[in-house]
Amino acid sequence: MGVPRLAASEPRNLSYPLRAIEGALTTPNMFFLRDHFEEPELSLEDWKLKVEGHVDRPYELSFSDLVELPTRKLEAVLECAGNTAGGSAASNGVWEGVSISALLLQAGVRSGARFAMLEGADQGRLFPTSPALPYSQLLPIEKCLEPTSLAAFRLNDLFLPRGNGFPARALFPGWYAMDSVKWLQRIVVLKAADEASTFSQSGMDRIYNRKISKDGNLEISRLTAIQVKSAIAWPTDDLKLPAGRHLVWGFAWTGLGIVRTVSLSVDGGKTWAPAKFEKNPGRYQWVRWSYSWSAEQGQYTLMSRAFDDRGQEQPIHRDPTRKDSYELNWCPPVHCSVL
Repeated sequence: MGVPRLAASEPRNLSYPLRAIEGALTTPNMFFLRDHFEEPELSLEDWKLKVEGHVDRPYELSFSDLVELPTRKLEAVLECAGNTAGGSAASNGVWEGVSISALLLQAGVRSGARFAMLEGADQGRLFPTSPALPYSQLLPIEKCLEPTSLAAFRLNDLFLPRGNGFPARALFPGWYAMDSVKWLQRIVVLKAADEASTFSQSGMDRIYNRKISKDGNLEISRLTAIQVKSAIAWPTDDLKLPAGRHLVWGFAWTGLGIVRTVSLSVDGGKTWAPAKFEKNPGRYQWVRWSYSWSAEQGQYTLMSRAFDDRGQEQPIHRDPTRKDSYELNWCPPVHCSVL
């Protein structure tokens, strides 16, 4: 009897309230899900990861080959590039997998390599006029060669859930989640002049772009690193509270740096007070913060604001020059009535 195949499902767009997360790690069943296409039908006996392109020794790995290689484990947050300000399309977990750099070293990356195109097993049409092609992303070869970039197959010491990319997915800590391709099945190394056929023909090059209007011109660049951000998990918007002491809490994270401080305002940003961290912040991880609020009767507008060690600060408002719907990291207000 062969290994049973995993049934496909409709594309999903799921996230769970941040207030439901206990501690710093998101349990796998509460990880946010963003699918572009239907979840693919996969079998462990059929799944392969191919490494090819501008390399000396193209090859493929089975799942058993992958799990027998030396692994790396790290804690990292994933955030959807379109996550709303204060939204819950972000999750934090401990990932384990094989460094993509080790996979590329085995293949022998040739001189002149500039990019790697990663393909998932899921496929479909991004636009009505697009061909049906696998989900793909194009990344600089330097990012793929970082030791923390993984072909991950475990999350919080368990094999990946199907919806999060089992058997294996890419993980690029510090970058938005669209690059961490789920159901990873192909890594193609490319020279600068090579066409990333799946990426460009599918229309993927037309989305996940930053668009800034300057002097009547539209400057377009690719999204990469997560922007510094904090979110209030509790209280929720429009909540009515009794007068007294309440613990306001939430999470803060950033892409390539480390969160240094989080401040809380209860008067719509006029004054700020420092929040406390549950533990020392780490690179790529989110940190849980809290603030003990002595609330008297009245109407309040709560806001949290994060700062990192690279000089990034969470903006109070959205940059008016932005003409896209990504990197939504300004400080959203949470309105509360204290009775």
